[in-house]
Amino acid sequence: MSARATLEELRAEFDAAFDAPPAGPAPAEVPLLVLRAGAGRVAVRALETGGLVACGRIEPVPSRRRELLGVTGLRGTLLPVYGLARLLGLEEGGEAPRWLLLAGGPARLGLAFGALEAYRRVPAAALEAARGGAGPLRELVRLEGAAVPVASLPALLREIGLS
Repeated sequence: MSARATLEELRAEFDAAFDAPPAGPAPAEVPLLVLRAGAGRVAVRALETGGLVACGRIEPVPSRRRELLGVTGLRGTLLPVYGLARLLGLEEGGEAPRWLLLAGGPARLGLAFGALEAYRRVPAAALEAARGGAGPLRELVRLEGAAVPVASLPALLREIGLS
């Protein structure tokens, strides 16, 4: 095939692309982070987080809140760190937190957890109301055949009193 024939074929394909009807809207998907918090598995909506960072040293501070693990330094500021398992009422696994979910706008706090298990995009219809769900655990999603509770970070912030 000559270069001229190849060029004309490419031009025809390019022009034909504009004649094709537009694709319909993509099905709504929800990006989820699947975490191990304490001895439990929980998912959070990735778009509700302000980021994910490795957990540095957490310095304990006196508090009446059992969920407050302490403070850590992040990007030149002190960040209060709460235990995600404690906030959700999950059994603690006994392992030191390795990751922090940043939450509350421009990193107002960190939520400590043990492991990031997966990143999943699921159809919005895959999220269902949790039976008897209350507080931040009102939804669940089925992943690999198991029901995984989905934690609402805005609801967690309301429970802490930050929104």
